[in-house]
Amino acid sequence: MSIMLSAITDKLELVTSAAASVEVNVSYVDISNAASPASDVAKKKDTAISSAATTGILGPSAAGALRNVKQIIIRNRDALLSSEVTLRLSHNAATSELHRQMLAPGETLVYVEGMGFTTPKPNPGGEDAGARSVPVNAEDTTIYRKTGKGAQEVADRAFGLDKQVRRLLILIDGNRDIAELSVYVRPGELKSTLTRLVAEGFIEMVSAGERSPDRVPQAPAANDPVVFAGIKIRAMAEIHDRLGPVSNLLITEINSCSSPLELREKLRNLENALVHLMGAEGVTLARRIGGELTQLIPQTPAE
Repeated sequence: MSIMLSAITDKLELVTSAAASVEVNVSYVDISNAASPASDVAKKKDTAISSAATTGILGPSAAGALRNVKQIIIRNRDALLSSEVTLRLSHNAATSELHRQMLAPGETLVYVEGMGFTTPKPNPGGEDAGARSVPVNAEDTTIYRKTGKGAQEVADRAFGLDKQVRRLLILIDGNRDIAELSVYVRPGELKSTLTRLVAEGFIEMVSAGERSPDRVPQAPAANDPVVFAGIKIRAMAEIHDRLGPVSNLLITEINSCSSPLELREKLRNLENALVHLMGAEGVTLARRIGGELTQLIPQTPAE
C-alpha cells in the first residue's frame, strides 16, 4: 500500500471521535516530476489533537512535485479516553477513507509504506511504564567496581574466567549501574554472572558516598514506548521488503513483543531464522536491531 498526494488540492486528514490527546507524526518525501526525477530528503510533520474534530495532518507539496508518505504514527496519549481515528485522503470535495480504528489509551496506530497499518502492543503497565527511564530500585541502581583480583584477571587472564563472565568484568568500572550493564548481557545471564563475580572476589559494591557526584545515569532509549515501536516498525518493514510473504511469521513474532527485553530474548532465535533466509545480511540486520534495543541515553530523573 502507498499513499501519494499528487495534486495541489490533496491532503491527509484525521478524524477523531473524542477529545482525547492524540499525537500524529507523518514522514514523507517530495519527488520531482521534472525530466530528471529526484527525491528530496525525508521530512516530517507533527500534529497534536485534543478534540473531536477533522484535522489536516499533511498538505500538498509545491506544484509539480509528488508527495510520497513513508510512515504515519498516530498515538493516543490520553490516560482515560479512547478515540476512534479515521485516516482519509481529501481531493477537492471528495474524500477517501484509508483506515478506521479505535485507539485505547496508550495505543499507537502505525502506517508503513509497503506494509500497511499495524498496532504495536504497548508496554505492560500502560504508556508510562518504563518511559524514558528505567524503574528505580535497589538492584537497578547498585554499582560495582573491580577488586585487585578483578583488575589482575583483566590485565593478564590470571584466573581463566569464561569469556562471557570476563566480558562483564571488563565492563564493570565503578560507574555503570546494573541497569546500564544489563544491555550488554544476554537476557537471563546478568544475575548469575554478577553473583559469581561477587562470590569469587572479582568485584565489590560501591557505596553511595563513594559514587561520583557528576555521574549521569543512563537508560535504554527503547524504554520509551514510541522509540520501541519505531524499532519494531523499522525491523518489520525491512524484513518484509527483503523476504516478502515468507516474512509473515517473523513479523508476527516481532510485533507480539511488548517490551524491549522480550524482543531481546527472542532475537537469538530470530537471528537464526534470518541467517537461514538471508545469509550474512541476516546477521547484520539482527545485530542492528539489537544495537537499537540497547542504545543508552541520559536518564531523566523521576519527578
